[in-house]
Amino acid sequence: MAKRQFAEKPPNGGWGWMVVVGTFFIHVVVVGSTKAFGVFYAEFREVFQESAGITSFISSILGGMLLMCSPFAGALSNLTSCRTVIIAGGVISAVGLVVSFFAQTMIHLFFSVGVLTGLGLCLMYSPSLAMIGRYFDKRHATANGIAVCGTGVGIIALPPLFQFLIDEFGWRGALLIVGGLLSNGCVCGALMRPIHFEEDRSKDLVDSEIMETFDVTLLKQRPFLVYSVSAFGTALGNSIVFVHLVAHAQKIGIEKTPAAFLLSIMGISEAVSRLLNGWLSDRIKISKVYYYMIGITGLATSNLAIPFANTYTGLGACMVLYGFFSGTFYPLIAVLVRKYSGVSRISSGLGWAFVFQGGGWLLGPPVAGWLYDATGNYDWSFFAAAIFIFASVLVLLLNPCSTTRRTLGPGTGQLPDQCDGVVVLSHMPRDTSSNVGQINPTFRES
Repeated sequence: MAKRQFAEKPPNGGWGWMVVVGTFFIHVVVVGSTKAFGVFYAEFREVFQESAGITSFISSILGGMLLMCSPFAGALSNLTSCRTVIIAGGVISAVGLVVSFFAQTMIHLFFSVGVLTGLGLCLMYSPSLAMIGRYFDKRHATANGIAVCGTGVGIIALPPLFQFLIDEFGWRGALLIVGGLLSNGCVCGALMRPIHFEEDRSKDLVDSEIMETFDVTLLKQRPFLVYSVSAFGTALGNSIVFVHLVAHAQKIGIEKTPAAFLLSIMGISEAVSRLLNGWLSDRIKISKVYYYMIGITGLATSNLAIPFANTYTGLGACMVLYGFFSGTFYPLIAVLVRKYSGVSRISSGLGWAFVFQGGGWLLGPPVAGWLYDATGNYDWSFFAAAIFIFASVLVLLLNPCSTTRRTLGPGTGQLPDQCDGVVVLSHMPRDTSSNVGQINPTFRES
């Protein structure tokens, strides 16, 4: 067996760009499919004659499992490798949709589509983002921005594709074909060549218990916990549009195919925005936390506008704005997680952050569905989405822009972004050769 090589720092290129390619296509099939699954929502509701709230659980369980099982995916990645976990996820997600072909009840779909396929998608999703965090440091936001553009491409292509497959082959045949699409995640997983750092060598010496593998100590660090709670609120509101937009458009008189294409319009805008803002956030002098907050504030505003757009043109304009602001903050999710957890703990950090996001995805669509059942329209569903997202911005304000290394917790190896005009205090290690017992702080003013 070849001797394991330990690098001192991420290469910021080389094979890392192949990892970016693999992660890009994982986002196309994984996140794109999850967000495009609202096309099936309208079909399932018509076939099974269930309420909007109950039918919404299929998509909400799918999105919830995609995110909430991330600590499990992170633990498996720590115990084996990201490559192994991603390939396994491709197989499991495809099997889930094949099993869904035989569904006769909504409960069957809760487990086959929601639980089984959702678990497989999770095993592909968070480990791929963790791999980018291990290959890139200085250009992390840029690499991440390129990779997550796959979501936009998926949202552009998959909603009309799913509607076409349903029209041609019925929802059962469509699920089989989508299962074959998801199995391509195995190819993407093969690109995830493992990389090891000196930081991992010391971490390997202490990570022998299951508790350390799941790294629950991250939840004791205030900045990480505050960010995760904020992410819950963002996901709670953000999940609603992907499940209920198509049904809302059909209710106000738009045909099925054009209604599904609204998600594609969002995807076009989001793909361009993710690429642009991932690159831009690495180059302009503004805290990535503030950059992130601008994106989710715009997302909330876009939700507020949807009920007032009563024409196809109006809804299309809302989707352009929605995609733009979504693409502003999405490239920074993994960047902020890495900031608060550190490179050696990024798998666990993403895992726990996605648990909170998964909780939002699990609750958001049913809440919106129940509001529809109570009011007879989706207006209050989108108003509620805006309120949830605005609240997540307020929560994030509890995290200061500049945080000391001590606040981030031991072993993270991370320093926060600087803001213009803000003095950042960085605690340096003790100098044991002289001035014993004193800490020498250094100050930098940006």
